[in-house]
Amino acid sequence: MSSTTKEIFLKDYKTPNYWAEKIDLDFDIFDDHVIVISETKYSLNLEDGNNYLELDGVDLELLEVCVNNSVLSSSDYELNKTKLILTKLPSEFTLKITVKIYPEKNFANEGLYKSGNIYCTQCEAEGFRRITYFLDRPDVMASYSTTLRADKKKYPLLLSNGNSIESKDLAGGRHLVKWIDPFKKPAYLFAAVAGDLALVKDTFKTSSGRDIDLEIYVDHGNEDKCGHAMTSLQNSMKWDEEKFGLEYDLDIYMVVAVDSFNMGAMENKGLNIFNSSYVLAKKETATDGDFEGIEAVIGHEYFHNWTGNRVTCRDWFQLTLKEGLTVFRDQEFSSDMLSRPVKRIEDVTRLRAHQFPEDGGPMSHPIQPKSFVEINNFYTATIYEKGAEIIRMIHTLVGADHFRKGMDLYFERHDGQAVTTQDFVSAMADASGVKLDQFKVWYDQNGTPEIKITTEYNIEKKQFVITLEQKSKNNNTDYSALHMPFHISLYTKNGERLEIENDGKYELTETTTVLTFNGINEDVIPSFNENFTAPVNVNYPYTKDCLAILMASCQDGFNQYDAAQSLAELEINDLCEQSKQGKELDVSKEFLEAYKALLTNNKLENAFRACALSLPSVNDMNSKKSIFDFEHLPKAINFLRKTLGGELYDELVGTVNSLQQKGEFTVSAKTIGERSLKNFALDLLFQSSRREAVDLIFSHYQSSNNMTDEFSALSILTKRDNQYRQRAIETFYNNWKSETLVMQKWLSAQARADDTDIETIKKLEKVDIYNPKIPNLLRSLVSVFGAYNPLNFHNEDGSGYQFYADKVIEVDGFNPQIAAGMCKRFNFMKKLDPSRRDKLKVELERIKAHNNLSNDTLEVVTKNLEA
Repeated sequence: MSSTTKEIFLKDYKTPNYWAEKIDLDFDIFDDHVIVISETKYSLNLEDGNNYLELDGVDLELLEVCVNNSVLSSSDYELNKTKLILTKLPSEFTLKITVKIYPEKNFANEGLYKSGNIYCTQCEAEGFRRITYFLDRPDVMASYSTTLRADKKKYPLLLSNGNSIESKDLAGGRHLVKWIDPFKKPAYLFAAVAGDLALVKDTFKTSSGRDIDLEIYVDHGNEDKCGHAMTSLQNSMKWDEEKFGLEYDLDIYMVVAVDSFNMGAMENKGLNIFNSSYVLAKKETATDGDFEGIEAVIGHEYFHNWTGNRVTCRDWFQLTLKEGLTVFRDQEFSSDMLSRPVKRIEDVTRLRAHQFPEDGGPMSHPIQPKSFVEINNFYTATIYEKGAEIIRMIHTLVGADHFRKGMDLYFERHDGQAVTTQDFVSAMADASGVKLDQFKVWYDQNGTPEIKITTEYNIEKKQFVITLEQKSKNNNTDYSALHMPFHISLYTKNGERLEIENDGKYELTETTTVLTFNGINEDVIPSFNENFTAPVNVNYPYTKDCLAILMASCQDGFNQYDAAQSLAELEINDLCEQSKQGKELDVSKEFLEAYKALLTNNKLENAFRACALSLPSVNDMNSKKSIFDFEHLPKAINFLRKTLGGELYDELVGTVNSLQQKGEFTVSAKTIGERSLKNFALDLLFQSSRREAVDLIFSHYQSSNNMTDEFSALSILTKRDNQYRQRAIETFYNNWKSETLVMQKWLSAQARADDTDIETIKKLEKVDIYNPKIPNLLRSLVSVFGAYNPLNFHNEDGSGYQFYADKVIEVDGFNPQIAAGMCKRFNFMKKLDPSRRDKLKVELERIKAHNNLSNDTLEVVTKNLEA
């Protein structure tokens, strides 16, 4: 690390010298700058205070400082690049600060910045310090009033948190709007918006009979794309009342959609600012994935009103307190809205694809980190997805009724406070009577636990014995045994589920646990960790025959899916071994039969079949290897896909034909499932390389009446060269080039293509619709290439690493948060062969040596080099 970087430790937490009780903000918005006046009432922290106040500030032009109406001279305070320091202060005083800021030059998308012609804010985690000098930390909760002034013609809309109490015209064509938020909040929840936007309105009547105004603000012309977001918001409000008894607390709830946004959305109190991709949707421009994503993110940000806003984090080490809990809540909401089994599969798939590798990489950290250099680097899959799994385990251990009682107690104790993860766990333990002392280790211990399992059947005693051993995947000597739910079923070779004690619901608390089942008349097939009750890797030597039985008969939806995936992995590993030995590749008859049986099993949900039949990718398989394989593994996977597409051609065509939809497009579990399985079948048909298959896919592309089917066909045709590829790419561009969100899909489809090399990416960067300073476009092209094009990204000549490193350096110059996120794509150096490892090291050293590299990116690249 650079000598100028400062590592912050959880153990060093202490309350501030002063508390901010009330802050009045005044924004005077002009074409090339904004004047911000903050007037804050401070009081000495009697617990741990002195007369020294250190305020955070970045890229601010300080104009004036006043204490109790007395203007200070520059000799009365200390000012540096990130701090304003005041001394010899009274125990209570009012501090007035005037600064000048330049939002149009702020490409970091933190603080107050411009997205197109819209002024908007993003203050989580530490963006408020780009607006004015303040105690920019989550435990400082104050009452806010906000006054906004701007040219009325250019910026007719002036929004902030809370309720509007004043609106009037001013001289010179300007106007003023004043807002007051009745709830105290930390600075990271502050929001303001100024612009010319269209409004879509509706209402929601709460369970107590209050009418809430719902307002969604979007660019003019996008009003017809807000219906799904509005319905999702109303469904979220109703769900939270029914499930948790939580009613909305303001008179108005606003959502603003902007194109330039580093995250998905932000839960600012009463004024949520969203990445437009999580608001705008209609069948012509949005896929089923978009519709599902919008519903989930709308729900997530709304649920934060209580789990994040009303009760917030004491410090940023507690980030999972609000994020893990709220992800769990949005997962449950989506499960109730659509398909619960399929949602569980999607959530665990995401966890394994993103969080498990993170747990095993240089950025590995507990869900409650012990230290950080840049907090933006800890908005991770570990904090969110693993954090949600920890909450889910508590829900499983205490039961649904006691979990609800625990939530009630949590709010009763801590409403209006900034608290810790321990406060939440204590509320759950006290409300349920379940001891969770050992469970708290999950918050402090990083890495993905491995459960190594052996079984033994004694035919004479009719006894089946299971031995489960908890261990660290990396064999860490300081691993502590974890408390976790672990659900098990036993199946006969005929697929019959046996009745066992506790209905198979067990808890593991020891390093080694032995379970003995008596009265077992034959050797059985165990199904472990059903519904993925614990976020662990299960190490058990399943045979192909056992997996085929679970794939056909397991009554737990997740483990039925997992058996299908595991069987495919074994088949791919066998094909890799054949390739290494120079043999002609051959897919086993047993696998083809099991796969065909699942494909044609119409009793199963369509969406479930699409998930279970999907084959592991190169990234999926490599994530489980000690050294990445870019030679035999891609060859094996491509051969398996081609074989399945050819051998099951008739069944796949029959599947496609049986799932043709008629009538109006709808978004439901049933219709999404139909489209999902149909498009999966078309993709597998494409792998057969038969001319008639490509004709069929292009026909579907031309006749599609919704973006789900159209983009799916485009993605398939774009994968590799064929007679329709260029035609589809060009027509899609011409049809949708005015729709930024659709163009993101167009870029991502090409970035993933098998033959997309660096030169192709560079050509796409020159297309008119591309702008690297819009995070969504950058992610759609460069980040997708790094994440989902393994062969070209990991090209043995190092060109992929060099190109990507160039982009990290370029982006770091204007948006460090995005650059650091991109740099996390390099979190695999120890898994590379020596040649690739050396080439990647050169690029990481080059990034690190770059002048003025941000702390965000420096922290990530340093940890990669140290791995």
